[in-house]
Amino acid sequence: MFNWKKFIDLGNNLLAEENEEFVRTAISRFYYGLFGVLRRYLINVRHKYYLLSGGAWVHGSVFDELENSSDSTERKISQILNKLRNARNLADYNGQYDVSFFIEFLEKNKNDLEIAFDAIDYFKSHPNY
Repeated sequence: MFNWKKFIDLGNNLLAEENEEFVRTAISRFYYGLFGVLRRYLINVRHKYYLLSGGAWVHGSVFDELENSSDSTERKISQILNKLRNARNLADYNGQYDVSFFIEFLEKNKNDLEIAFDAIDYFKSHPNY
């Protein structure tokens, strides 16, 4: 199985360059890395098998599952995932923002992103992950 954390590692490597295309792609890799870990966790640990199906709706469903969880870590991560998803949508689809917008987003949300990326080990540590 693919290790989704490698997308986060790739995102960090891309940030070594401050070229706009690298920064935009890093944000996208951060989102998909975190999303992939969380989706797999919800399917394998929480038995949310409906998330196996593809489609754009699955992104919102992963967020909803975590946001409505009784687990405070899951709820916190859902908020970070949502911020990252919004930034990823802008990075992938909106050319009106330049690289400074995305660098500012990363700096402003650095602590939250660190919390989310550190939580990956929490999600991956569950039996059946």
